[in-house]
Amino acid sequence: MSKTTSIFSLFLLSLLALSQLAVNSIPEHAPSLEITKNTMVWKVMTSLGKVNVNVLDEEKPSSKHKGEQLVTRGYTSSFKGNKTALTSRKLFCIACHTTEKEHPNANNVSPQSRLEHGDSMSIPFLPGAPFYGLVNRIAFFNNDYQEIFTNKNRIAVQVGHRDIRKAIQACNTLYAKGRTLDSWEIESILAYLWTLELKIGDLDIPDTIITTIEKSINTNKDNARAVNLMRRYYKEVYAASLVLPLPIGERNLISPVLNDFANGKKVYRQSCLHCHAGKRFANFRLDASQKTFKFLKKHFDAPTRYSIYDAVRYSPGSKGNKTTPPHYTAERMSNQQLQDLRFYITQKAKLGVEADTYYNNF
Repeated sequence: MSKTTSIFSLFLLSLLALSQLAVNSIPEHAPSLEITKNTMVWKVMTSLGKVNVNVLDEEKPSSKHKGEQLVTRGYTSSFKGNKTALTSRKLFCIACHTTEKEHPNANNVSPQSRLEHGDSMSIPFLPGAPFYGLVNRIAFFNNDYQEIFTNKNRIAVQVGHRDIRKAIQACNTLYAKGRTLDSWEIESILAYLWTLELKIGDLDIPDTIITTIEKSINTNKDNARAVNLMRRYYKEVYAASLVLPLPIGERNLISPVLNDFANGKKVYRQSCLHCHAGKRFANFRLDASQKTFKFLKKHFDAPTRYSIYDAVRYSPGSKGNKTTPPHYTAERMSNQQLQDLRFYITQKAKLGVEADTYYNNF
């Protein structure tokens, strides 16, 4: 073999080796992400190719501080410094929605688990889905909620079902009976909601799954599978089932064996008093006096707004009209919790403060 031929052969072998290296190596600009407990869920999902449908509009004015004020107290100041009108004369966002984690595990939406955690952390037990993690959801007016409105109100709910800005508007005008929000107010509320987005640490997700997802991101392979794996560990959609109040014949089936006094107390404290203590978000005052409990007991089975059954399952003041939003769906408060509440009220009406001492032994 001539010297020229040998050099040419070595050149071809070098080209072949380089081509194999190029095929098997990761591209220089391949995506890379190390997932920790503080990594935002949306950061992981967008790295896998999922489109963020709730992203802020950078071309619109917004302020997360002003958004927080609108959510928590119903007014703020405009960018010109003027005080805004109240978003609603009575109901602000926090009347129905918490801004804290309802449970350490974002995938646990059990009414009882949420009640127990909320009571231990002084978090109210409310009818609306939590604002924590709201921007990680992709639909808002689910299941039966789209069936209870008519005409233009139904259209408002339907268009807001998959549009977070229109959902905020519909919630304020239809549910809170409030005014139409300005564009900057909606964008500011959304900016505040983005401070409450889910982190990986909020998900009870195994390390082995994290490793699988990291591999998909860093190799850009099996991304769809990785997205579906992520979805198993938090709720993109909250179910909402409207149920009628318990039949009167079933309401009387309460006893120390069937019901939990302490659990009923938690419902009363974290739910009823949230709105009714001092008439904070309601026109009817509730407190811890025996007189109040006797009044509530008297109206258990009456078709009035003072019945705990109608108040929970129907819209306030609706007198059984099922075309307006209820306080609690089946997913937000169970019938067992409602019966525990009845048992608690019954015992407090009968024994007063002595009921707490007596049932501490149970």
